[in-house]
Amino acid sequence: MIKNKSGFTLVELLAVVLIIAILTSVALPQYRRSVQRAEAMEALTNLKTIFESAKRYRSANSEAPRKLTGLDVSFFDADTPNASTFNIGSYHYSFNSDSISACRLSGTGSYTNTYCLYMYYVLTLGTNKYKDLMTCVPLSSKYNWLCEAFETSELPDGTTVIGTEI
Repeated sequence: MIKNKSGFTLVELLAVVLIIAILTSVALPQYRRSVQRAEAMEALTNLKTIFESAKRYRSANSEAPRKLTGLDVSFFDADTPNASTFNIGSYHYSFNSDSISACRLSGTGSYTNTYCLYMYYVLTLGTNKYKDLMTCVPLSSKYNWLCEAFETSELPDGTTVIGTEI
């Protein structure tokens, strides 16, 4: 009787599974980081769009906007555009008296261990000058790499700000 000896041994199969596991463990963190970077760029684009619209609103109405409704932009996935705070995707946007912010929501719906992007459209620099400024504030050291992607600048009063002048 002739035995069929084709196929793989258990050791060969385990070696292949181990190699795939090692490659996955190396690639998955890089994939997650690139997804986070893409989400941050989407939030930054949305924030800049809202910011530019808010500047136009402020120049036309002599006051800062307090909600998304009334601006010349709209987002189909904004959950509450009539409120001063709203969510778009996994970011929570908020109108403040001197800025507009976008904070990354964690899986629990809080800001714990995330980061916030701010765009200031009224920033007093000690001499009653106003400058538009964007900053990134990491709420966890885990996101320092993202905020470090922005330039570091020094304001005339000596304050160092992570962000860029826009």
